[in-house]
Amino acid sequence: MLKSLILLILGGSLFTLAVRRLRQYKLKERYAIVFLLLGLPFALLAAWPNAVGQIAYLLDMDYRTVTLLCVAGFLTIMVFELLTIVSVQDQKITTLAQHVGILMEKQKLAEPEHTPGMAPDDAAHPAALR
Repeated sequence: MLKSLILLILGGSLFTLAVRRLRQYKLKERYAIVFLLLGLPFALLAAWPNAVGQIAYLLDMDYRTVTLLCVAGFLTIMVFELLTIVSVQDQKITTLAQHVGILMEKQKLAEPEHTPGMAPDDAAHPAALR
């Protein structure tokens, strides 16, 4: 009973954290889904506490081995998901930096040349010469 209560608290706190971050900090939905997926195994184990034991029995493996494989698999999937998010953001930042560089170069080429003997403000406004 205590194990189920602890698992329910962990799963519920991750769910509450995801919803709170989504509303308060304008967290993107895909990140909230990652938080929800993090809490899902805790909720499932709280609902069916002997799930790992049943899987171990069906696979004819030791309980601790199945538990270790489940935890390792879950953490691997979460790390890959987070690395995917970071990779996509890195690509977007690189593309944005390249666009800014191109726009700065175009702006530099579009500016009129500085004429010797004229102040930079005069070169920018030819009407001031009249």
